[in-house]
Amino acid sequence: MKIFTILVFAFISCLITIVSFAAINLDGVLDESEWTSAQHFTHMEVVEPYVLTDPEFATVVLVTSDQSGIYFGIKSMQPVATRNNDISARDQRIGSDKVQIIIDFDSNAITAYSFEIGIGGSIRDGIYSNENNFSNEWDGNWSAQTSSTDEYWIAEVLIPWDIVSMKQSDNGNREIKWYIARTVADKNQLYANVPVNSNRQRFISDFSGITIKDFAASSFQLFAYATTRKDFHVQKNSFDAGFDLFWKSGNGKQLTASVNADFGQIESDRLVVNFSATETFFNERRPFFTENQSLFDVQGANGLRLVHTRRIGASPDTGEANESDIDVAVKFTDNRDQLTYGFLAAFEAEGNGFEGRDFFASRFLHKTERQTLGFTGTYVDRTDIDRTAMSYTFDHEYLFGDSFKIKSQLIGADSEQFIDGESLKDDDWALWTQMQQQISENQQHSLEISHYGSDFEINDFGFLPRNNLNSITYEHILRRTEFTADSRLQQREYNFNVQHQSNDNGVTLGTVYNFTDSWQFKDSSSFNWSLNLTTKGINDLISRDNGLLKTDLGHNIGVNYRSSNVNKFRYHGFIRRNDFFSSGAEIFTHIHPSYFFKDNYNVALSIFYTDSKDWLNWIEDDIFGRYERKLLNTSLDFNANFSPKQELRFRFQWLAIDAHARNQYQLNSFGELNNTGVGIDDFSLSNTALQIRYRYEIAPLSNIFIVYSRGASVFADSHEGLNNLFSPGFSNVDSDNFLIKIRYKFF
Repeated sequence: MKIFTILVFAFISCLITIVSFAAINLDGVLDESEWTSAQHFTHMEVVEPYVLTDPEFATVVLVTSDQSGIYFGIKSMQPVATRNNDISARDQRIGSDKVQIIIDFDSNAITAYSFEIGIGGSIRDGIYSNENNFSNEWDGNWSAQTSSTDEYWIAEVLIPWDIVSMKQSDNGNREIKWYIARTVADKNQLYANVPVNSNRQRFISDFSGITIKDFAASSFQLFAYATTRKDFHVQKNSFDAGFDLFWKSGNGKQLTASVNADFGQIESDRLVVNFSATETFFNERRPFFTENQSLFDVQGANGLRLVHTRRIGASPDTGEANESDIDVAVKFTDNRDQLTYGFLAAFEAEGNGFEGRDFFASRFLHKTERQTLGFTGTYVDRTDIDRTAMSYTFDHEYLFGDSFKIKSQLIGADSEQFIDGESLKDDDWALWTQMQQQISENQQHSLEISHYGSDFEINDFGFLPRNNLNSITYEHILRRTEFTADSRLQQREYNFNVQHQSNDNGVTLGTVYNFTDSWQFKDSSSFNWSLNLTTKGINDLISRDNGLLKTDLGHNIGVNYRSSNVNKFRYHGFIRRNDFFSSGAEIFTHIHPSYFFKDNYNVALSIFYTDSKDWLNWIEDDIFGRYERKLLNTSLDFNANFSPKQELRFRFQWLAIDAHARNQYQLNSFGELNNTGVGIDDFSLSNTALQIRYRYEIAPLSNIFIVYSRGASVFADSHEGLNNLFSPGFSNVDSDNFLIKIRYKFF
């Protein structure tokens, strides 16, 4: 009866008509009287390529505000024949003509929120932090409508006051920093209202200021969800329900709480088979951890993340479950003039064979015009394996003038685990610093130095591919834009970087030199070629602590091409020839054709193929094998965007590996591989994944999802050939689910 009541309540709520009392009707037509008194802006410059010339097409931007939020009316002059009208699903990359609004609501250059609107009504949002670090994991409750005439197209946008937590304004006006950009796909150009783009080392700090009337006030939002699932593989039905609460004080404070958190997977992760000694990173997709999360998104050198929320709800430390349920999760943040701080806590539920983990994180950030000081602390209690772990990080950033910046992090990590009654403790530290200089308008370089101790362990809550590492990296980027009017070229970029690595034991891991020459053409196509050289060194991870392996010189050369995006048929791809100690002679290639039947219907095929003649793979202890390996990773996608509120997505993925054994080797004390003369088995594997997803948007951030997903996999100790691997990889089903989910914003 409880389940029935919840479903009926959710269904009735879906039928509620949301009445807006705003004077402006969001219809993509700027015909309301309020637009005549709005602030008016027309200045734009070409910032990609970075030439700072006057644009070919004019842009008019209108800005006003009322109790509902901040309104933008953007009129983009452009002939119909040159427009790209592609329509993409929400939060997917928008390849059409588009406008982008980025707002720093607190004018402190800590966080800026991005709102993109395509000419066909596609929308995408995200967050910029640390000047130019973009993440599309955030979803906001905002609206936009577009319309077109023969002379121009219009985007009309409403960004509600309660979309983010803002500091309090005392005089009835709000000073915000903003950036408005316009992409002309046919010209492969970006216009902006200030002379800056996200490729430069300073981005958020260089936004322009604007004063608007402030109507920000406290708000309380309730999102409830209900999910019913049919598992055909184990013949099991399940139902789940829960809710998220969002309270925003109107003066910078925000509290978020989730009970029986909505962590059902609507988006599937890509298929990955990892034979390396390091972990694969996956992005966060779950709503609670993407809302108001930028404060905790603290990153560092060599792939470091201090808070990796995918640890929460992952496979438990004991038992056989693939994931952990979460009882309660809570997050609090407070934004002030120069201080921002927040706390995060999540508690996993008990399950069959495990008790669950408890996660805690805190973050404090003080920022002035020139300097940023921060502290991050984390704590994890892993009861099932009798382990606790904590970390504490101090970060600092200082801007010298307008072109030179230095930023650093000092990190400590402590852990204790009891095994058979004996306490095992680890504590170590890490430090990295990076110096960046904008030499000229189109030239910049950076130097990064990092150290991660051999006992430094951050992966209880964070993410780091490896510890026991010392690294120094230099990068130099030069862009050329001074091409004649009759030249096909629009921009050419040269990127050179070199990285030298060693471990804490004084072992030289090697040096990598990389050069890339990238060509951007005026018809929106692009081409690049790259050369990579690696010196002799030591691989200290591949044997899993069973000895050090010497590696030889290696190289890689490749070319990449992307076609113009104005035609219905488009494609991109690359081919690379590798010759490294770990792979031998290898060809790695990718092709990705796509066809747009209409602006809102498209199909795409992605194929990655690797042919390795002498692939090296660790087997066990100090034993290795070399194989002739063929790897195929392919996906077929069909996207139908019936309207801004309805979309259908089909994705089928197939990953297959066929490895034909050559020789077995044993690692000796000199770091060399000796042929043992012992035979080893061939092997092959095949994984498939299918997902069909329909989404109907009831209101912004309120959706109904209908999802069918199916997975299958097979592993064999034999050499089958890729052609023979699809059928067993498709037939051996290990997951088969049908899911209906409703997530609705009540108020």
